[in-house]
Amino acid sequence: MTVLRISALLLFIGYQMVPADSVAAQENTGYKARILQYVEQDKVYLLENLRSRVTNKSEQAIIDALLTEDGPKAARLFYKQLQDYPDPGLDSLSKARLKAYQSTLALSGAKSNTPVQKISFILQFGSFSSLDNARELANRIAAYTPVTIFREKGLHKVRTQKTFGTRNSAEARAKELPFNSFIIRKN
Repeated sequence: MTVLRISALLLFIGYQMVPADSVAAQENTGYKARILQYVEQDKVYLLENLRSRVTNKSEQAIIDALLTEDGPKAARLFYKQLQDYPDPGLDSLSKARLKAYQSTLALSGAKSNTPVQKISFILQFGSFSSLDNARELANRIAAYTPVTIFREKGLHKVRTQKTFGTRNSAEARAKELPFNSFIIRKN
């Protein structure tokens, strides 16, 4: 068996499983609880049956990652779920599978092009229901640091484009700017 097949197999069978008590604590929205249950029970055929009914992007990415036999592709899908479709109920599964994949690669001596998710921080300057108000603030701040307007839960949030590797570096940058801000941990 190749390293890729072994890593894909380990990703599926759950080198590091999500604890059963965390499954019970999840909200019953979408198919999240079922996905976690099927993974815990190692019921591949049920995930395959569920695949066609799932419409939530986060759940789709997770199921596609779980069902692929290609280790690097699975890792990319788990990483995509974390970055593009974060979901508190499924993030721990993706993180555990990525960690298992990285461990498998380390044991086999292989290398991965899939980045390991790292903690980073950004500065947020404001949150507006009006896009025009968000743009106005962004234009004022842009003279000091590059910013972006991020839409989340119906609000337009003005944030730095740059991410900071530590909370301390984010705090230091915030002190240099003539605008109030607060630090947000990404991932």
